[in-house]
Amino acid sequence: MPSHHSVTLIDPARDPAVIDALANMLCRAFDKDAHINWIVRQDSKRSAAFRNFFQLLLTDLLEPGGELYATSDRQAAAVWFPPQTPSLSLLAQARVGIRFAEITGWQNLPIRAYGLNQMETRHPKIPHYFLQTIGVDPDVQGHGHGSALLEVVLKRCDAEGIAAYLETSNEANIPFYEQHGFQVIATAQLPRGPVLWQMQRD
Repeated sequence: MPSHHSVTLIDPARDPAVIDALANMLCRAFDKDAHINWIVRQDSKRSAAFRNFFQLLLTDLLEPGGELYATSDRQAAAVWFPPQTPSLSLLAQARVGIRFAEITGWQNLPIRAYGLNQMETRHPKIPHYFLQTIGVDPDVQGHGHGSALLEVVLKRCDAEGIAAYLETSNEANIPFYEQHGFQVIATAQLPRGPVLWQMQRD
């Protein structure tokens, strides 16, 4: 069923205040998410690292060609990477790497980087739009925000005849994605971490 929420494409460089608001919202949305909590350090610096992770995701990690969408009420956001998104430059990789080490904790960095790199190799080999993140503020979940964010890009997928792909560590989310045409194609065990369900929409 079509959603009644309007969705806009956000430019992080032009909308720093919006990025702050969305990072705070995503912290609430993913507070108990097994995948994000596997990435982010779980010590006294967790709270700052959690926010730093989403700030990084919505800025530097988005730069090479990712797209950030948000509902007009800023209660939900999604990060998509279109097919053939270029890689980060070496300089950007170095900058991101230092921040990422602060997010994971230096002692956790090798295994987190290994696990994330392994997941990248498991992406479909065909051209696809990758839903990197989708989050809805817990106070408004179940009111169509997530569907609105999916519909915007899935319509492009249909128009272009291109697949879409995502990963989730929350099994309870699978029926929601299935309603939008995704199917589980595999599962993956993160090292010392949760299982991820890999889902593709042809």
